[in-house]
Amino acid sequence: MIYEAQPEDIDEFYELWCLLLDLHQPHHAVFRFKPGSEQALKAELLHRLKDKSTRVFVYQDADTWAGMLVASLRPGSAGFKLSSKGYIGETVVRAGYRGKGIGKELFEAARKWLSDRGADHLELQVSVQNPKAIRFWESLGFTPSTQHMVLPLQEPGNSRKN
Repeated sequence: MIYEAQPEDIDEFYELWCLLLDLHQPHHAVFRFKPGSEQALKAELLHRLKDKSTRVFVYQDADTWAGMLVASLRPGSAGFKLSSKGYIGETVVRAGYRGKGIGKELFEAARKWLSDRGADHLELQVSVQNPKAIRFWESLGFTPSTQHMVLPLQEPGNSRKN
């Protein structure tokens, strides 16, 4: 069953969000978080749960959060033909639930919510080292438009001294 997560669901949201990041740890430093940062990360996630332009869609099977998808409406420049962006953020389905259509159900719930609020296109980022996820999003009609690139300016986890 799909539902919209609420602020009181922060612990479940955080657990599934960490699962997603754990799956991406080997892909790039941008997916790594600092040890002992649970409180700061939960605060950021709680902000998303309270943001009126964001929804966290959850697939719940009994008491288990089997999957989730974060969707946000991000207005763009009126000068562009596509000016109201629906953004698909963190998306994950637990291993034992994959291949059952849960990801597609989560996407369809997000697409409807974003479309109902005026989004004229959807965007997302997907790890270039995750071919299964790339194929999943392509199967839903997504195509590449740009390549997101990252250049760390210091070693991850180190702070710059002045």
